[in-house]
Amino acid sequence: MTGVAKTFISEIGPNQDVTSTFVVVEKQLRTARNGAPFLTLKLADRSGQIAGRVWERAEEWAQTVARGSVVRVRGRSELYRDELQLQINDLSPLPLEEIDRADFLPVSPKNIEDLFQRLKELTSTIKKGALQRLTKHILSDMHLMDRFKTAPAAKSMHHAYLGGLLEHTVAVAELVSFIAAYYPDLNRDLLVVGAILHDVGKVDEFVYDLKIDYSHSGRLLGHMVLGVQILDSAIRSLRNFPPEEAVLLSHLILSHHGEEAMGAVRLPMTREAFVLHFADDLDAKMNSVTRILADSKTGDESWTPYQPLFERFFFRGFPAPAEARAPTAPDSGKERGVQLRIWSKPGNPKDSP
Repeated sequence: MTGVAKTFISEIGPNQDVTSTFVVVEKQLRTARNGAPFLTLKLADRSGQIAGRVWERAEEWAQTVARGSVVRVRGRSELYRDELQLQINDLSPLPLEEIDRADFLPVSPKNIEDLFQRLKELTSTIKKGALQRLTKHILSDMHLMDRFKTAPAAKSMHHAYLGGLLEHTVAVAELVSFIAAYYPDLNRDLLVVGAILHDVGKVDEFVYDLKIDYSHSGRLLGHMVLGVQILDSAIRSLRNFPPEEAVLLSHLILSHHGEEAMGAVRLPMTREAFVLHFADDLDAKMNSVTRILADSKTGDESWTPYQPLFERFFFRGFPAPAEARAPTAPDSGKERGVQLRIWSKPGNPKDSP
């Protein structure tokens, strides 16, 4: 694919020559009415999915192309029964090292390096020496941080995109820092470190090359246990780290889901654990609700469809008065209501915070 620009599925229109890369989501070798074999594919990238048909060398490609693989496709788009599809002339399987996974997975709308710089700035505000040494030690682990900057925060719910883990972590750390200023009896240093580390196990909980899914250790152990393992490893490399602080940090990680039904290994049993749980839950839900509100393709202009996870509809806002609405073409399909935005940039219990 070197030198060939990526064409996203959302950019494809009818009667268009297409040369681009896609993930093979589904494949099926079928037989036409005249007895000729043909291959049907469902192709995907981060912008959507499209059906593909292969007529020439169909049986050969059925053996060569695997589900979950990335292929370079050359073909032409057409409308068939009002659905856009590709008539494929050529397929070329590609190795993973030749692709950009950001072409196939959504990416945080925020600048990752800016977010990481903010995380380091928050670390510099930690006053207790042992806690600051621990956090700086973890943030200096480049192998860990490369994954921390890239990992999603969930499979399908909040911050379910590349960079989502870092974005969510910074938000939770900012929230607990703000709350600690209002409640001075809280141990701010412990809270900030707990916020930075509360989801660190998600670097190992998920795989995220071409789709976001759980790893084997993610399903067997979960990110809280994996996070405590990362914490324990870091503490062992430091001299004279206070054992009491180690226990309290482990408790923050193991209890931040708040309830056993939501996956918490332990219920929050300290004030700091309560605060971390609510800050984590708030940011996760704000991200989810913002995404729901921003989806103008479903529901009407004032209300979203019913959201089973939240057991409610969400109000987008009152429609603009008719005289204030800009004229649009009858078939433009544009959302004309007032968009209610909670966040400046829109972006199963296992997917809880």
